[in-house]
Amino acid sequence: MHDIRRAVLDDNNGERMVPETSGGYTFWEHVFRYAFACRFVKQKRVLDIACGEGYGAASLQMAGAHSVVGIDLCETACIHARRRYGVDARTGTADRIPLPDGSVDIVVSFETIEHVTHPTRFLDECSRVLGPQGMLVISTPNKGIYTKGGGWQNPHHCSEMTQEEFSSALSARFDETRLFTQRPDTAAFWSMRSLVCNSSPWNRIRGFQRFRCGLQAVVAREAIRNPTEDQRKNVCSLILAVERGAHPLSPFAVRPLREWTREKPIYIIAVATRIGSRRSQSGS
Repeated sequence: MHDIRRAVLDDNNGERMVPETSGGYTFWEHVFRYAFACRFVKQKRVLDIACGEGYGAASLQMAGAHSVVGIDLCETACIHARRRYGVDARTGTADRIPLPDGSVDIVVSFETIEHVTHPTRFLDECSRVLGPQGMLVISTPNKGIYTKGGGWQNPHHCSEMTQEEFSSALSARFDETRLFTQRPDTAAFWSMRSLVCNSSPWNRIRGFQRFRCGLQAVVAREAIRNPTEDQRKNVCSLILAVERGAHPLSPFAVRPLREWTREKPIYIIAVATRIGSRRSQSGS
């Protein structure tokens, strides 16, 4: 058991969220994403694709899902998820999901598609395993913002997409797509989201950053502080607590994309729904 745990902790490369060891940004990004997904899963059959260490799938189960299956490429991570959380974790790949057609109601996929060589094939697979009125809750880095200014490129990403490319790929396979944002990089000064942007227009006002930090220390402490040891140890309970409400001054909060805000987020989250019996358009 100890050797498996150590392997899960070591086999990270910064790409897998491991509650005990991940940096503050990675930790809070994933906590708030899973808190968002928890809104949709009650009494649903759920698939968590690329479930990793297992905390997310366990949180979805605790949120009231009828059943949860986790799929991950790493067998060691699956063994750990089964032993630590009692999650039904199975080895498999994103472009060949080992589940029957129409066998789940919700697919949750956070920070997976950018790692897949053939992202449209992955979306086809998500569509295949979803039943009628099925829903995909999925996130991805926003190409051009995530690597702003042509800077450091993530060597583990092979299929980053712009907001338009992401939305188009989903719309080809689902009847309705709603976009959400996380970690805003820029936004118009009249939008509340501008208050938490990395490149906030309000930064030009002397004392603004100190004022913002003071407010966040009261209403959104995750914005300025790393998780505590207790939060890391009890990440599933933390996710369920966050699901009950996130303050607008948290940059990790998942918010609906509003064109009038001119927001350019680092991460895009989509909720794509099949309203009828529509099936994937393989190869599109």
